[in-house]
Amino acid sequence: MPNTDCELISELRSVLTSQRYSPVVAGNYCAYARGFLDYLARRSIPIAEVTEAQVGYYLHHAITMFRKRHGRPPGPCWHSIPRSGIHALLRLAQGRWPPAPKATCAADTLRFTICDEYEIWLREERGLAERSIYALMWEGRNFLTWQLDRCGVDSLVEMSVGDIDRYMDMRSPHQTRKSVKDVAERLRSLLRYLHRTRRTAIDLSPHVIAPAIVCL
Repeated sequence: MPNTDCELISELRSVLTSQRYSPVVAGNYCAYARGFLDYLARRSIPIAEVTEAQVGYYLHHAITMFRKRHGRPPGPCWHSIPRSGIHALLRLAQGRWPPAPKATCAADTLRFTICDEYEIWLREERGLAERSIYALMWEGRNFLTWQLDRCGVDSLVEMSVGDIDRYMDMRSPHQTRKSVKDVAERLRSLLRYLHRTRRTAIDLSPHVIAPAIVCL
């Protein structure tokens, strides 16, 4: 591995440590990031030019290599670890990941604007860790895409409890109670922000219903 790549992995480890990732998780992320850098080097792809499609190609390649080494495919959730490590590496190398999408319509423009401002608020005003920001942003983008594609760019100010219930119904099938509770908490955060910035007429966050988690 070239010195510059080694330096990048060393910097990634320092960033993950500063963000309070456990040593095991940080080690796994760095190991998969190192494998991804080797993959890019063999194909003469600069890390500054990596695209989302190329990350997808690599994950398919990694699954194939796992099958060859172990004689079986990896578990259904295995890809989340290498993907998270690679995304952390790309955020460090490119300054932002995923790359900023290009707006193709008015709904895109509004969604990108809200998401950019929301991310700044989460980072600078609330001071959240990167892992929390990533999860909150994913839910925010998903909800805004769903709402604006269904009802148009003027629909946020007119949103009702019924819209929130429909979204939660859409997100809930086949998920555990804990996962649905996490969705609800992330959605509440976005809704509070939308009302704070006067993009919704009322604060809908109290109307997001999450299942109770009973500890036995």
